[in-house]
Amino acid sequence: MESYPRVIVGTDGSPDATAAVSLGARVASSLGVPLTILVAYDGDSGRDREWAEGIATAAATLAKGGGATDVTSNPAAGEPDDVLLGAAEENPEALLIVGSSGLTKATGRLFGSTSNKLAHHSLADVLYARDPLPHAWNFVGLATDGSDTSVKAVRRGLILARALKAKPRLITAAKNEEAGAETLAEVAAKIGELPDGVELQREVIPNSDADSALTGKAWKWELLVIGNRGMSGPARLLGSVANKVTHGAESNLLLVNTSRG
Repeated sequence: MESYPRVIVGTDGSPDATAAVSLGARVASSLGVPLTILVAYDGDSGRDREWAEGIATAAATLAKGGGATDVTSNPAAGEPDDVLLGAAEENPEALLIVGSSGLTKATGRLFGSTSNKLAHHSLADVLYARDPLPHAWNFVGLATDGSDTSVKAVRRGLILARALKAKPRLITAAKNEEAGAETLAEVAAKIGELPDGVELQREVIPNSDADSALTGKAWKWELLVIGNRGMSGPARLLGSVANKVTHGAESNLLLVNTSRG
């Protein structure tokens, strides 16, 4: 099974961002990959280099306490969205983890929060963490509509399910159980053989309105995984399923960039 070669976490010391550090440490430790912690500073509102160094040091300590062994923490001059988008551009195969603050708020979407900008422009997959993190990671919901892009998202979601030792559950919204079961069977066949001991559960949500189905059931999964198709261009303006779920689901969320291999 494929894996992420590196985990990158952006933090400013806020509760959701601190949750991102803890989650990043867990994923990096489980996958056995390096963890990079980035803290952006610009000198405004007291957020100077000294502030960033303090946040970075505290985050690195938290990450090491969470099991990560190869940890680098870097203060970086610049706006947070520019710093993190730059890191994603340099490391498109990495997993980028940030707090979800601003993602589901209308003001964040209107004025452009960092989490919102990453959702629409990051070349790397973005995992949005929420404070508090779950006490136990039971299920990872792998959303699919049967398309090839959603299959890519499912495959990467399986990486996180393995890292979190959670049960992967393939989910789809359909007009009825029969149609949904057919879609899930086709996707399972495309995924192929899974590692020993991994069982891909299946769930059909009988609702042809995929975005409301997923946002309404997001509480069932500790982590929801979707592809980013429709997160940019006209589809974004018209309200794609991915866009609505990203900004509406009240859960930890992995947004997979399906435009790369």
